[in-house]
Amino acid sequence: MPGSYARSRHTGDGGPCRRRRRPRTLAADAEEASVTKVTDRHGLEVLPLNQCLSLLRSRPLGRLAYQAAGTPVVVPVNHLVDGSTVVLRTLAGGKLDVGLAGKPVAFQLDDHDPARGTGWSVLVQGRAEIVDDPELLARYDDKLDSWAIPDGTEVSWLRIVPDEVSGRRLRRTS
Repeated sequence: MPGSYARSRHTGDGGPCRRRRRPRTLAADAEEASVTKVTDRHGLEVLPLNQCLSLLRSRPLGRLAYQAAGTPVVVPVNHLVDGSTVVLRTLAGGKLDVGLAGKPVAFQLDDHDPARGTGWSVLVQGRAEIVDDPELLARYDDKLDSWAIPDGTEVSWLRIVPDEVSGRRLRRTS
C-alpha cells in the first residue's frame, strides 16, 4: 500500500512487539516524538520515523542484507533516501539487480561515539524493486555519487520499499 509502512511498537507489558499498518505522516511522527520517548524492552530509545529517515540521510554508506543460495549476505552500498524508500545504484546485470527484484531485503545504517558511549542504528526491511522510470533515474543519478562504480559503467537502480522502518538510540548506562 503506497504511503504506508509498519512500525514495531512495544506493548509495554513485557510482551512481544506488535505491528500496525496505517498511513502516517512525518508531522504525526514528529508530534508523537515531542510528547514522549518510547523505549523497547531493553530500555533502548525507539526512534520515530522522521528521525530514522533523517539519520538514513546523514551517512552515504550503509549495509544491504539479503539471502543468496540460502546464505545470508551483507554488503556495503551507497544509498539515498527518496521519501521513505532507500535507493541504491548497482552494476547492471549483476547479482544485486537481477537477483533481488521482488525479494525481501534489509538495509542498515548506524553510527557510534565510543568516547561518549552513544550511538544509533536504523533498520529498513522491505522488498527490492528495480527502478526504471526515466524521470526518477535522472533525479537519482544527479543525487547519488557512487564512488565504487567507475564512470561510464552501465548501472541499475534498486529501491527498497519498506514494510518496516525501525531505529534505536544507544546510550551507555553506567
